[in-house]
This record gives sequence, C-alpha cells and structure tokens, in this order.
Amino acid sequence: MIELKAIKKEFEEMEALRDVTLSIKKGSIYGLLGSNGAGKTTLLKIIVGIYKQDYGKIAIDGEEVFENVGLKERLIFMPDSLYFFPQTTIKQLASFYRSVYPTWNEERFQKLKEAFPIQLHKKVHRMSKGMQRQVGFWLALSAMPD
Repeated sequence: MIELKAIKKEFEEMEALRDVTLSIKKGSIYGLLGSNGAGKTTLLKIIVGIYKQDYGKIAIDGEEVFENVGLKERLIFMPDSLYFFPQTTIKQLASFYRSVYPTWNEERFQKLKEAFPIQLHKKVHRMSKGMQRQVGFWLALSAMPD
C-alpha cells in the first residue's frame, strides 16, 4: 500500500505540491491527470524516493521511501525523457539492471526479447525515441518491480 499524508514540495519560490493526501491499495491502477506544471512528475518522484518531500509523510507498505535502498529495489520509475548511459547496448544495460535489482528475472528478459525484437548489441542512444521506450519497458518489466 502507498500512503501519502499532507505532502508538500517547493522548489525555491514555487509550490509544486500542496497538501496531497492519498492511499493506493496494492494491485490498484491509478492515473494522474493534470495540466503541465501541475506536479504529477514531482509527485511520482517523491513516491519512488528520487525527491524528498518538504512536509508530510510518504510510506510504501509502512516504510519510508527516501534513502531506503531495500524498498527502492522494488520500484521502477520511467520518466517522460529516458536517460541511458552513453554508448551502452541493451546487453550492457541488462547487466547493470541485473546488478541493481535483486529480483531481476533473466527468464522474463529472454521471453520479452520476442515482444521487443531489438538486437542486444545495439547502442541505445542510436535508437529512435520509440525504440528507447521499448528498451525501458523491457528492462523495467524484467526487474520485476512490485
């Protein structure tokens, strides 16, 4: 379960989030809707522990997220603009993810290779944005996040 209570986040003089409270049960699917600048990405970055809220409490399964390596091993965040290490191939990225995520599932990675027919030795930075997004999903799904 993900629980947020009275979350507030500011960047210098700008208030990005004010008094956000919500509870998300495991297995639920939610969508965040809002105009540009409404705070959707900021909220997601707080939930996964990339940003620390200025005020309020965030917990996943009763644990605080920020600086919680064990909990972060169970989470994946895919931003709008993906970043991959320069000059890396899918094979190299899979090796990196394998070392970071203890729940990495090699069998699933190989099975998903059929759904994402991209050669493992291709450099990701040379791919189209759409193909990079496919690589992102391929890696994320293979890491077996909660």
